[in-house]
Amino acid sequence: MIASSIQYPARFWPAFATAAASRTLVAITSLAITSLVMSSLAHAAQGSKPVAARTPPAATSAAAAAAAAAAAANSAANSAAAATASAAAATAAAETAAIAAQRKIEIDTARARCTALLATINAVTIAKDPIEDGSCGDLAPIELVSVGKNPQVAITPPAILNCDMAVAVHNWVKADIQPLAKKHLGKEVVRLETMSSYSCRNAYGRTMSKLSEHGKANALDIRGFATASGQTAFVLEGWGMTSSEIRAAAVAAEKVQAARLVAEKVQAEARARALASAQTATPSTQQAQPNPLANADTLIEGLPKPAITFGNAPAGKQPSDFGLAQPSRLGGPKKPADKKADEPKTAAAPALPADPNAANATSGFLRAVHESACKRFSTTLGPETNAAHRNHFHVDLAQRNTAKTICE
Repeated sequence: MIASSIQYPARFWPAFATAAASRTLVAITSLAITSLVMSSLAHAAQGSKPVAARTPPAATSAAAAAAAAAAAANSAANSAAAATASAAAATAAAETAAIAAQRKIEIDTARARCTALLATINAVTIAKDPIEDGSCGDLAPIELVSVGKNPQVAITPPAILNCDMAVAVHNWVKADIQPLAKKHLGKEVVRLETMSSYSCRNAYGRTMSKLSEHGKANALDIRGFATASGQTAFVLEGWGMTSSEIRAAAVAAEKVQAARLVAEKVQAEARARALASAQTATPSTQQAQPNPLANADTLIEGLPKPAITFGNAPAGKQPSDFGLAQPSRLGGPKKPADKKADEPKTAAAPALPADPNAANATSGFLRAVHESACKRFSTTLGPETNAAHRNHFHVDLAQRNTAKTICE
């Protein structure tokens, strides 16, 4: 028999030992049964009647040896299993320690990078513990309390952000927001009011959408701004009409205009019918005029007497009924009455200016701030995006496969 040179791992040894012990026990048991059968046959051949079957001493010894071997094999298997479990636990502990060590290296690296970034800006920040909440979190988040200096712009309430976002917000305020505030509001801002920063949730708060950049401490929602004099510029109140609202107002104005035209047409048709009815009236329905000659004795008496005025004599002191006087009215046809004077007045259709927000300084400031954000952040959303963003700006530094930015 050729000895095998294959070396099996230690974790297979308990199984081999158990199998060997089982084979040995089966062989010994078979030998004992065979011996018992042979003994019985021998007694039958001699005509004797065995009182009771007795196990030969050799078979008994073999069975006892097999049982001892099986017990030893079980003990070895249990020991091997315990050793295997201990080895697995040690391996798991080692893996956990390795992961923790690697995580510590990653956290220390992230904090060192964050410290280097914050050293380049004027900002008040508070380092926070790493956030690890499933797929949400950041290794080195900070609490952004204020940015800038002279003036210092308070972040109210403070925002939980990663350091890249903190730097981006600082640079945005310094380079864009403050100059725009001077231009449109007359003064720099001293307060930036936030609505949301870190939040472990999906985009737009939906359950069936991708993870929001808020869940990575990589986004900031801004409600508005305030100057040192107390002047505020809030997105909801100051943005003005959105393009969709302007379109809706235009549609409403068109409907009002159409209703006015219909009303005028109905009134014109009613006047036409009334005029036609008056022109077709019979003479019997017209009132008879009195005849001035009916009761006169002579033709002359029936004629109207002309009034004659002499000099400056007062009225009623004229020497004669004959004379010349200024006519009481000019002759000729009467001027036709203005038919529109009696027409009911209808409200004029509301007129919309070309840009309802053009004369609003606050609206101009907010719209300029939104436009500037589109040049600094990966994503900029606002009132023109949808109803969910009607009251705030959303800015983030989302990483995408392309250099495409979203500006709405």
